[in-house]
Amino acid sequence: MTRTFLLAGALLALAACQSAANLDEGERLAWRCAGDKEFSLRAVGDAIEVYAAGETNRLEPIAAESGRAFSNGEITYAEAGGRATLSGVHGGPYENCSRQRSDWWLDLW
Repeated sequence: MTRTFLLAGALLALAACQSAANLDEGERLAWRCAGDKEFSLRAVGDAIEVYAAGETNRLEPIAAESGRAFSNGEITYAEAGGRATLSGVHGGPYENCSRQRSDWWLDLW
């Protein structure tokens, strides 16, 4: 029984580590940034769609020094080491962003 709970906890922790690098088509990730700013993104083929400040923008993959990056020439999303930045968006830049924790499993307790 204890092993089952430990395994379930480990799987939930791994699920929280997801990034734009391994999203399923249409799956959405939510980010919270410095200054209480928030944005979300979802995979659309090789690209991503970013929703921030009431607007949706499609960004294509670009070369990155580390991690992954996407841009449309105006707006750039970069992610490395579990942190993200979004620049070029109204109300931005969105800096020091971390994944919003999905706490649906807390409702089970």
